[in-house]
Amino acid sequence: MPKSQLILASGSPQRKNLLKEAGYEFEIVVPRDSAECGICSTGGPAALVVELAQRKAADVFDQLNKQGQGGNSAKILLACDTLAECNGTILGKPKEESHARQMLELLRGKVHRVYSGLCIWPCSTAQPETRLAVTCLEMDQLSDDQLDEYLDSGLWQGKAGAFGYQDRAGWLHILEGSESNVIGLPMELLAEMLPS
Repeated sequence: MPKSQLILASGSPQRKNLLKEAGYEFEIVVPRDSAECGICSTGGPAALVVELAQRKAADVFDQLNKQGQGGNSAKILLACDTLAECNGTILGKPKEESHARQMLELLRGKVHRVYSGLCIWPCSTAQPETRLAVTCLEMDQLSDDQLDEYLDSGLWQGKAGAFGYQDRAGWLHILEGSESNVIGLPMELLAEMLPS
């Protein structure tokens, strides 16, 4: 895919790295903060990530339109939103370290799920396609010392559920679903959705 075609609607370093490692060439346009404001889904985590991915894509589509690039048939927007859920509690990005600790204490020793809404929007159409990826995984029963060490590292910042799958090998075990989804972008689903 030529460099100018794929537009990643995200500032996530994990999504950027996954695309680079897979050999995609892309540009980045970060959605405005307002794209995630005021969202309150009654449909649970699946509906929430789908709606957030669509909102991020629509925001970047609007930005491209204002720059005169909106109808470019060669461009395809890619937007994704990811969150974790454990025992019915939705875990987005932690606000501060104490919030991250609460999330990790909830997750340790438990099975939980990671949901991603993936939106692909060819700029030549007004019709985006959004699909859902779900991964089921289990975290080891971590000690308080292990949690303290991880929190001190700062690696929890900006990550849904306060933990990155790639940060500590062996702490999380995938029971079903995509590993890349847990990192922040379901690459298998992306390959299915992108035009060939």
